Amino acid sequence: MEADISKKTTTPDDSFREGIVIRSTAGHLQVSLGSIIWRCKMRGRLKKGPRVSQTLAVVGDRVRFSVLDEAADPPTGVVEEVLPRRNRISRMAARRSGGNVEQVLMANLDQVVAVQSVMEPAPQTGFVDRLLVAAERFGVDGILVLNKWDLVSEQHDRDKWEYFEKLGYQVLFTSAESGQGVEDFRQMLKDRISLLIGASGVGKSTLLNAIQPELGLRVNEVTGKTGLGRHTTTRTELFPLDTGGFIADSPGIRGFDPWDIDPLEVRDYFPDFLEGQSECRFRTCMHRDEPACGVKKLVARKIIPGWRHAAYLALLGDLEERKKKLGYR
Repeated sequence: MEADISKKTTTPDDSFREGIVIRSTAGHLQVSLGSIIWRCKMRGRLKKGPRVSQTLAVVGDRVRFSVLDEAADPPTGVVEEVLPRRNRISRMAARRSGGNVEQVLMANLDQVVAVQSVMEPAPQTGFVDRLLVAAERFGVDGILVLNKWDLVSEQHDRDKWEYFEKLGYQVLFTSAESGQGVEDFRQMLKDRISLLIGASGVGKSTLLNAIQPELGLRVNEVTGKTGLGRHTTTRTELFPLDTGGFIADSPGIRGFDPWDIDPLEVRDYFPDFLEGQSECRFRTCMHRDEPACGVKKLVARKIIPGWRHAAYLALLGDLEERKKKLGYR
């Protein structure tokens, strides 16, 4: 069934309209209602009180708004209410935000797509693991796309990436340059509400342009000096797809610290740990230095790869340090 996020819905008060946020910048929102895009601002009372989230309304949020000028071009309104979210993908906001603040990247989505390039730039250690933990935490499907596959041999680290496939995640090997996997990528997005996340230069916008050229998303080369990409997408924005569904391309990020996960719970978001966890001597085993740990036994037998366990330990350490400094989050 085709995802239709812009269809008008009935509201209790006919003086209000209800739509979906497709762009949010500096307190101004673009809200889609049917085929019309409204320019809205937030009602002042919504901005009062302590701020626990970096942004009040994000791409994917459903909002209820009142009309200011329906005849304007574009028509204008005021957001009166941000409706409850069915899910979200969020992380710890950047340190310059001033502390323990949530950055919601998108709300009300079906799947989050982690895009990594196999070269130029090199894959980010632990990034995929952390993003998939956030997906597990908030009930969002996680997908992994390995781009620029034309730059390496067919077997380049393929076993590592296929390990995620064995855990039940969809994994695609793509090249916008050669066309490899592009059609599979198109079908993966069909009739779904998706968020693409990855570092600058991994080819998110290039892949989207390959499946729908009229999007016209800006792309840029990886700099030779740093081996990193430069930001070409400056904000998360939602676009309709010709095949049905919607896609949000996000600005490049090089790190991901999942929000709202207690250190004692993080092990539960690694599905490959569940079998070994049942064999641990202690129910509170964190699979670190405890004796008779079932997970560490699987690591020793290489059933769970060492890099996967290392990614877990790094995330666990970061969450414990955050809890120590800032309290629960």
